[in-house]
Amino acid sequence: MQEFFEIARADFAATFEGAWIFPILLLSILWILWQEQDWTKEVLFGALPLVFLFVYWCPATGFLFMKTLGENVYWRILWLLLVAVIIPYAGCLLLKKLKGIWRQITFLVLLLVFAAGGKKVLSEEWFEPSTNVYKIPQNVIAVCDLLPGNIHAMVSNRLMPYIRMYDPTITLEYGRNALIFNGMEEVHGPMANLYQEAQKSEIDLSVLGPLVQEEGCTFLVFSNNRTYIGDWEAYGYEKYAGTEEFDIFVDKDYGEGKDTRKWED
Repeated sequence: MQEFFEIARADFAATFEGAWIFPILLLSILWILWQEQDWTKEVLFGALPLVFLFVYWCPATGFLFMKTLGENVYWRILWLLLVAVIIPYAGCLLLKKLKGIWRQITFLVLLLVFAAGGKKVLSEEWFEPSTNVYKIPQNVIAVCDLLPGNIHAMVSNRLMPYIRMYDPTITLEYGRNALIFNGMEEVHGPMANLYQEAQKSEIDLSVLGPLVQEEGCTFLVFSNNRTYIGDWEAYGYEKYAGTEEFDIFVDKDYGEGKDTRKWED
């Protein structure tokens, strides 16, 4: 039960932290229950959100939904609260009670409360100025400009989502689907084993080397803070190029202009 409350508390905080939305939501629900004369609207906008909150925090229903939906998406139950409907509706009920200048003043006060209690959408937490027309991280472009086209590569997770946005002629050994292997104690299959070994800060080349050879990875791109047990040349690879953040290795049998892609777009 303690584990349930920890997950519920963490998801609840992540959903409502940094804003006044939840206190405003509770006040809106109470106002609707007090002022709404239409019982259907009172149930829909007042009573039902309280039921959803109870369902969210109740361990019995919580365990059921976690088992059904999964712990990682349990927080989506909070979407049922219809915040964007309940709060404006309560505001309209309030404004209907007022007339003349008081209605206008109250409307302005409500706007100020929402503005002061929210967070900027275009904040530095989520956005940064674009440095290129592709609107992808500059370190990705720095690596792509060094890689030839029509090659098969295994790249760092930090580059993986963007490489093919810049150059679709590059095929990747694994994409974001490989992230499911994070945290798994046991994995099966060459791609899974390759992925997990490549995530280590100190990479054992006696394990990774044969795997990348077997899978036909022509180019390898790693963060330059990685260390290696063994020598890349013993497994047919050599240093090709590098940037401030990444080291690039190439299969020694690769010839310039050779097409080593695993598939064609």
